[in-house]
Amino acid sequence: MRGIVPTLGLSMIVRNEAHTLHSCLESVAGVVSQIVIADTGSTDNTTEIALEFGATVIPVPWENHFANARNAALEAMQTDWVLVLDADEELDRRGQIRIPKLIAQEGVGGHLIPIRNYVPTITGRGWDRATQPNDHRHPRAAQAPAFFVHENCRLFRRDPGIYFVGRVHELVEPRICALGLKLPLADFCIHHFGQLNQEESRSNKAAAYLDLLRLKVQELPDDAMAWLQLGLQEYECSRKSKEPFRCFERALALEPRAIPAWLFKGMLYLDAGNYLDALAALEFARSDGNSQALCEHLRGDALHNLGRLQEARVAYAKAVQLTRCDPVLNSKLGYTEVRLGQVKAGISKLKQAANSAPETAEIRDRLMKACIVVNNLEEAARQAEELASLEKTPKAYLRAASIRVEMKAPDMAIEILDRATKLFPDAIELRRALAELVGRSTETGASAVR
Repeated sequence: MRGIVPTLGLSMIVRNEAHTLHSCLESVAGVVSQIVIADTGSTDNTTEIALEFGATVIPVPWENHFANARNAALEAMQTDWVLVLDADEELDRRGQIRIPKLIAQEGVGGHLIPIRNYVPTITGRGWDRATQPNDHRHPRAAQAPAFFVHENCRLFRRDPGIYFVGRVHELVEPRICALGLKLPLADFCIHHFGQLNQEESRSNKAAAYLDLLRLKVQELPDDAMAWLQLGLQEYECSRKSKEPFRCFERALALEPRAIPAWLFKGMLYLDAGNYLDALAALEFARSDGNSQALCEHLRGDALHNLGRLQEARVAYAKAVQLTRCDPVLNSKLGYTEVRLGQVKAGISKLKQAANSAPETAEIRDRLMKACIVVNNLEEAARQAEELASLEKTPKAYLRAASIRVEMKAPDMAIEILDRATKLFPDAIELRRALAELVGRSTETGASAVR
């Protein structure tokens, strides 16, 4: 005799999500038998959309506390299992097939689900993860060049002992572990599109999260993860190191094995030019598979700056192999190879990187420098001019003109500076350089006539 099939419900919190909620709810159609949405103060037609899908909508006052809002939504759930989504997310189609089997397992409290965070650039990282190339699995993310993955428990048993903890970056994982239940990794994903929002929207969200994280560490002063989250948010919002460093130190005092804290501590040392300290900190993070790509990238930077080029090449090569898509990283590997005398392979990588991300100034800069190293001034000049058009700074145009002067092509240098003075009429250094070149050119012409 077959057992009773467990039921599944969707639990959400929302505010002014009319622009994305429909797609989110469509992704779970036929998968969930109950939808409960806690609305924290929508002024658009979010509620109407939710009701179209048969959702129960509960008004919940916003208290600057995500766990409280999520737990209010949980209280109205009646199903055996709960799926949690945000309005800017969608359940992957594979999840629709896999979930019934997963929730039938015994002794399991929940499942960690990989969340694909689509991003607008092919380079960079999210948290401690390097980006991966977009495989275009979801049509809504067709224009996103890459994504990074993190895991959260978004599918769990409805149990009074399982609830969200934390004012922000709230989790049910601590409660599931406290109950002694298993928490395996699911073999499907959730698609998250929030990182594709306009930069202003992302910046406003980051600032709001920073305020909440500062409150969180006041409430949970002995929580290493809370300090780690605050340190990273402080860094992301300001790019300053003092306060983030203090947070990471506090996290490590509470939990010396907190690998992300060592990783980000190494990143701060690198920013400050303390390359040996960076390597020492990063050594503690090398064993973590999830952050290995970022760790090797940072190690490569530290080793390169120390002049340990062969070791830097090994680190960069390993990071390239792990990420498969980061053109900035590939350009660093190429430049290191050029400096080691592996010119053909290095220039090839640099050009490939420039073609993959033509608008990325630092790649052009690296290719230009490599061309100077190998005395290919014609290509260096071309890259310098491309770089000037990207950076649009007086310094960039002066550099491009100086390479043309080195090539004994003063007319081309004058043309570059003439164009630059029109873009930057108040730039004294440009006008001075142009006047000097024109004067020299006039003198040379006069001498030739004599």
